[in-house]
Amino acid sequence: MTTEQQMILNFPREIKIQCLKDALAQDKFGIFLGLSKILLDTPLNAGGLESEIIEQIHQEHLQNAL
Repeated sequence: MTTEQQMILNFPREIKIQCLKDALAQDKFGIFLGLSKILLDTPLNAGGLESEIIEQIHQEHLQNAL
């Protein structure tokens, strides 16, 4: 795991969620996918996020984009 990945995983949960939302709001879908992969590949007790949370963020973005 890279230093950057470890840094992201050490962020508080709210910051991780906001980073995902900000990436979508700025149309940076590649960043959203990269962050999502890191957060989904990591166990929850090591700083990962639930897939349901990431899917909810994505669905909310799609709803707002219409």
